[in-house]
Amino acid sequence: MRQILGRHKWLWLAALALAALSIFAACGGGGGPTGTPGGTTPPPNQLRLGLLTCLTGSLAPFGPDFVNSSNLAIEHINAEAAGGVLGQPITARIGDDQTLPEAGVAEARRLVDIEKVDVLIGTCASGVTVPVAESVTVPGKILQISFASTSPALTTVDDNDYLFRTPISDAAQGVILARLVKDELGFNSVCTMFVNNAYGQGLTDKFAETYEAAGGTVTAQVSHTAETAPSYASELKKCTAGDPEALVAISYVEGQADVYLKEAVEGGLVDNFVFVDGTKSDSMFKTLGWDTFDGMKGTAPGALETEFGTTFDEAFKTKYGYLYQTPFNRETYDAVVIAALAAEKAGSTDPTAIRDALRDVANAPGKVFGPGADQVAAALKAVRNGEDIDYQGASGAIEFDENGDVLVGAIEVWQVDAANEKLVTIERFKVDLSTGEVTQIEG
Repeated sequence: MRQILGRHKWLWLAALALAALSIFAACGGGGGPTGTPGGTTPPPNQLRLGLLTCLTGSLAPFGPDFVNSSNLAIEHINAEAAGGVLGQPITARIGDDQTLPEAGVAEARRLVDIEKVDVLIGTCASGVTVPVAESVTVPGKILQISFASTSPALTTVDDNDYLFRTPISDAAQGVILARLVKDELGFNSVCTMFVNNAYGQGLTDKFAETYEAAGGTVTAQVSHTAETAPSYASELKKCTAGDPEALVAISYVEGQADVYLKEAVEGGLVDNFVFVDGTKSDSMFKTLGWDTFDGMKGTAPGALETEFGTTFDEAFKTKYGYLYQTPFNRETYDAVVIAALAAEKAGSTDPTAIRDALRDVANAPGKVFGPGADQVAAALKAVRNGEDIDYQGASGAIEFDENGDVLVGAIEVWQVDAANEKLVTIERFKVDLSTGEVTQIEG
């Protein structure tokens, strides 16, 4: 029974999140996201966001915190001191992409065509974000800002400058992952199991390239379907056939990594595992057993530790009573705030006008503002006064290049701490993709 509850608890959380959000909106909760159908035409100059996120599917454990982070941003924007955008509170509609491209495209179409959103914030998986951009937002000239999609494939999408993201590309994570595996853990041979989409393919390719250049051997790179499966026995057999010292799990959580990690451990197929952001889930380790993976490590895009990051964490904990353990929550908050600031700068809710103002409010030079109710209110006021601003977010300085990418960011190394039943960050690296420079800043 415990295992059954563990496998399905995120469906309950997703349902609760949708219900809570509907109540929030019905009670006049400041324009928070809602899951209820709308299709109504917003008042003139009222900014309407679409939050496309992963409330079900293989990334379901991450979805509720993304909703909470976006709600926090909306609360700060709509606070009395901030005054909303263009004199009105912003509103948002939520869509569940189920961590699948077909569902993501369908929900994106609903948000754009029925809910009439001006900006799409999302989505989680790169393998969903890319088809959403290619099929919905780019043809429809809708600005899309992803808060969690890290595949290098986003950089080369023919997007007419309508696709942006707040996390750094996995071109950075792949380098740090290879360093971790070869230099710190000392594994000379590994195999990778990866989800067969833009995220998994991009990260396994960058890892293998960097790891083999450092003298390591990748015995196999084995893909698996992006949909959930009851067993990955055949894929595991291929991955471990060359007797690798470790298996690098480049997958998502629900119905993917949780399944094949259990099978690998019970079958004694490999003794060591290395993880990434897609498998950074305390709920997964709780279900599988903390002690089994004690001391094992992984990588994930992280945040450059700044005063602004601390401000966000404190605000999140104050509002929700706990501090998130999942990645990309700071990036989610930043995506919402930047969209609002750009709309205020543009003086319009037109998606193209917002797109054209995005770098004006995010990139230097300008007066620096960050997250938090007071900072967001001050930033909006400065924009209304015609001042140049530079929003430096909860996740770090956000400087969009010509591809809509952030070139400077942090990659963290985290570890399974079984004694305390949590995942702890033990190292952090600053990566500059424009120069290739890597600097250890923590640990």
